[in-house]
Amino acid sequence: MTFKNKFAGLYLLLIAFVLQPALVEAQKVKERSAKSIKPKAVTKSLLWEVSGNGLKNPSYLYGTYHLLNDSYLNDVPEVKQRFEGSKGVVVETELDSAVMMQMGAKMIMPDKKISGLLSAEDYTLVSKEVKQTIGYDMAMLDQMKPMTLMVMLSVLEYQKLDVLKPYKGKPLDAYFAQQGRSDGKKITSLETVEEQIDLLYNHYPVEKQAKQLVEYVKQKEAALKVQEQLTNLYFEKDLAGMWAASETYNKLTGEEDISYMVDDRNKKWMTKLPTIMKDQPTFVAVGALHLPGENGLIKLLQKAGYTVKPLQ
Repeated sequence: MTFKNKFAGLYLLLIAFVLQPALVEAQKVKERSAKSIKPKAVTKSLLWEVSGNGLKNPSYLYGTYHLLNDSYLNDVPEVKQRFEGSKGVVVETELDSAVMMQMGAKMIMPDKKISGLLSAEDYTLVSKEVKQTIGYDMAMLDQMKPMTLMVMLSVLEYQKLDVLKPYKGKPLDAYFAQQGRSDGKKITSLETVEEQIDLLYNHYPVEKQAKQLVEYVKQKEAALKVQEQLTNLYFEKDLAGMWAASETYNKLTGEEDISYMVDDRNKKWMTKLPTIMKDQPTFVAVGALHLPGENGLIKLLQKAGYTVKPLQ
């Protein structure tokens, strides 16, 4: 295979990874400061009914797992029932392949290389991990942003989890948008692809991203155990447990506060959701870790005057 063909294949692989909406926030919510309030125990449910506060009919809030395929819905008929009965669907974003190709430029560093951001020792460490996990020499990836590699490494490890393998079809978020449109439902995106890509790849300078990448590789074995725990907790519908596991994960990878990926977005979405739900019964599907916590959607909806109750 020529270098050109290898690079093209790698680029398409990377695009496929990024097609999982806001992957990092879904699997890794940053630990809040020591002063922040820990979430109280939340009933084990990923599906919540939202009613009251002027709504003529209830809407539904569902926490998704971005790497889980839609045949999983056969195991949770209560979710499929509410989705099918809703007139509108809200997702984080809808993916457009043309836009995604344009966004590829945000994943690379035209004027820098990872080899120039790391010590020789750390570069060797990362190179070995990349070759082992992704199958490419680091020289081919040297101008990708460190966060790009971290996402790729993380997603590949998630895809190895046995608990995900039985489920086929489209990722849940894509299924809800595409099937909803096919069924004639109104589809609303809370964000654009550009906004999500910018949050993921441009919030931290590449120097900080490089440190996070090295820390991820060094702590990989411990991080993988937490990843598996987090996934199992999703299947147990345990939002509080997922929150705690995500905090452990972020301690291991040495990240700073990334409330901009969760809390700030939740608050922004709350400026849109009331109008959307008032217009028609709506099925809101967002990453599960947007639901728990003091700034999670469950609490924010309750503070806004809605009755929010579990359905699982």
